[in-house]
Amino acid sequence: MARVTEIAVREFRTTVLTKAFLLAAIVLPAVFWVLGLALPFLLRPEPKRLEGVIAVLDVDGRIGAAVQREFDVERLQLERERRAAQARRLLGMTLPEPMREMVESQAQGALEAPLPEVRVEVSSDPGELESLRSRTRVGELLASVRVDAAALSLAEESNGYDLFLREGLTRQQVDDLQSALSSALVYARSESQGIDVERARAALAKPVATALTLRDDGTDVQENQLGKIFVPLAFMMLLWSSVWVTGNYLLTSTVEEKSNRVIEVLLSAVSPLELLTGKVIGQCAVGALMMLMYGGVGLTAVSSLGYAHLVPPDKLAYVAIYFVMAFLMVAATMAAIGAAVSELRDAQTLLGPVTILFMLPLFTWFFVTENPSSTFARVISYIPPMTPFAMVLRVTSVESVPGWEIALTTLVGFGGVVGMVWAAARIFRVGILITGKPATPAELWKWVRRP
Repeated sequence: MARVTEIAVREFRTTVLTKAFLLAAIVLPAVFWVLGLALPFLLRPEPKRLEGVIAVLDVDGRIGAAVQREFDVERLQLERERRAAQARRLLGMTLPEPMREMVESQAQGALEAPLPEVRVEVSSDPGELESLRSRTRVGELLASVRVDAAALSLAEESNGYDLFLREGLTRQQVDDLQSALSSALVYARSESQGIDVERARAALAKPVATALTLRDDGTDVQENQLGKIFVPLAFMMLLWSSVWVTGNYLLTSTVEEKSNRVIEVLLSAVSPLELLTGKVIGQCAVGALMMLMYGGVGLTAVSSLGYAHLVPPDKLAYVAIYFVMAFLMVAATMAAIGAAVSELRDAQTLLGPVTILFMLPLFTWFFVTENPSSTFARVISYIPPMTPFAMVLRVTSVESVPGWEIALTTLVGFGGVVGMVWAAARIFRVGILITGKPATPAELWKWVRRP
């Protein structure tokens, strides 16, 4: 046991004390944390002011007046304040306090953005269209608009207008301009039909539900549908990245030691089984360290945003169990492949088909999360090496998984671990000293069956 421990410590130190690992496990989580704090300020919108002259070709006259009303500075300020107040009310019903403060800060920044400075020219002569287009083309006009009188009717085929833009406008400026013109047309049409726009808007406003989830512990938490979808994916990615990255370290170190003949020196002092056990334990500690680093950043972010209730302690316990299961499966696979080849490029040929099995739950995460009790989700839960990845999606989803099924899949999963580790040990003891041509799947099967 002392020799296994010594090998595990050596494997852990040679992996952790490298620049690549320090960058991946310490620097990157720190960068993500800093970006998480800074992004709300970095992404605060800084819209470019919409300013200039807009020419409206309107034979009827009512549409041009509506466009002038739309760009009235006082009306724009009142409308902006109304929308901000409405947004605050909706956010207060749907977001926890930390997230609400962040979004309100961004909304306040939008309130302080400069208002458009647009002057509207109205023409009723259809013959001026080409002149207006020319003025727009040379940049004298911000835009020119042609609206037919039929647009004031309720006919669907006439519900539109022609907009001619000068070159150089940003996407946001074009969106703002189109939004204002569409609102003006709706206002003019409503007025022509005798409809009070403000009363109609108030009547048609979509009600907002204040949804609370009543938990068994007596606490009430606000419902969050997006969190329910993406929390299982976050657990899945945490598990996947931790086991797969460290599994690749195990593959790389095994191939390098074999090609450099270092493995022969090691095997002169320890048995192949002791060497394999020590390498797996050492890399398991590396994977656990990576999961703690990235998981700690994620939990801190979730708690600071007020969504800690989406990550209860029992789910963290499940993740720990499935990490051990997934890592041993991946480590067994990587160790076996590393022992069977002499160069990393040869390992990809053997690794490709196996990777598909590991990645199937990742490709189908949304379906499994939305339907954790479906036949497909249950079937892949009983097929190692997919078991830990499928189950981490199921147990972290909204729908609870029966306790008997968790226990049974855990037994099946660790049974698969025993089988994969046993097969990997047999391949490792034969292939670790063989150099030259990489082994084929048929040869690997012979090594497994060899007494």
